[in-house]
Amino acid sequence: MAYLAMSQPNDPEFPSLGIFNCMATLIQKGINDRNWLLNHQNIYIPYYAAHIIGSYTTDNEDFAQIAVQSGVIPTPMELLRGKLTWVEQRVVIRALGHLASYESTFTAVAEYEQDVVKCAMNLASTCLDVVYADFVGVSDANKRPKYHRYLLTRGIEDLEMENRKAEEWASQLQCWSLYILNCFACKERSLNLICKTEFLGDLRDMWGGPVNHTSLGKELLNCQKTLGNLSRSSDDWQDMGIDCLILLLKDPDTRYKVIDIATSFLADLVELRNLEDRSDVGETITKVLLLEYKHGKFKFNKEKVEKPLQEILDLKVQRRNKEKLMSEEKLQERRVLVSLIEQEANHMLLLGEVEEA
Repeated sequence: MAYLAMSQPNDPEFPSLGIFNCMATLIQKGINDRNWLLNHQNIYIPYYAAHIIGSYTTDNEDFAQIAVQSGVIPTPMELLRGKLTWVEQRVVIRALGHLASYESTFTAVAEYEQDVVKCAMNLASTCLDVVYADFVGVSDANKRPKYHRYLLTRGIEDLEMENRKAEEWASQLQCWSLYILNCFACKERSLNLICKTEFLGDLRDMWGGPVNHTSLGKELLNCQKTLGNLSRSSDDWQDMGIDCLILLLKDPDTRYKVIDIATSFLADLVELRNLEDRSDVGETITKVLLLEYKHGKFKFNKEKVEKPLQEILDLKVQRRNKEKLMSEEKLQERRVLVSLIEQEANHMLLLGEVEEA
């Protein structure tokens, strides 16, 4: 069922048949009946139930609305609060993050605003330590939760793979925690909680860094260098770092506070073409960096950024224009050359020299 939800997330068959209510009921069963949960392979059910809810609501607002109408939020909230383990928290905060991202279902999640925000902040700050203490740091593999090991490696007994996947899942848990905080922050909700000095201090050191929205970014300008380093990395978080810097640069309230550092990190990424499943990333970076620069309007320290911006202008605009003209000239030359060759071939055919033609 989880495979179908992942491979066919827009198929309406199961959502229309009441799968969300079914998954919520199974999660509740796992939370309330410990004997049932530990019998046979039932221990996997709460994880997969939350995973299915998240998969069907990833990119489909209609399914998200059905999920909310089916009453799926209260039960996953128990998992978010830590009724089971960090593994279940990872998939449930992903699911709640999807529901919080849609205008039509945000209000339903916001009914639990205090709990959601506090849990997400706590997970973002502590999940790496928790995963290490409860799993990666347990050197004896036999003492690690067996079903955790199976979920992480799909049954392959490989200690190195377990550790690598656990670290990856911990980062995902942190990322989804920050994502749902962003859903509230961009609506200027719970900023009194999110912008507490202690949490901002934790956030500065997080691998994921602050996530993509300017309302939150305004409070986190002291994290610029973290974002810059993230944008220069070569892992799964690079696009997040780039997106955050771009959003800060687009916002007139933050652009001129970050442009010095942002330019130094982004300048040589303008040649970047594809990143993950995104194309023309370099073009986006170029446009946001140059904005008013091409028109000679400056509201920032010109001395610090003029040289790299001028180099970008030369590289991406002026050189492109030259290459475009050059390409047209070369194209015309090729057309003339092809025409001459065609004439010569026709002449040879008239002479009966077929092979040469």
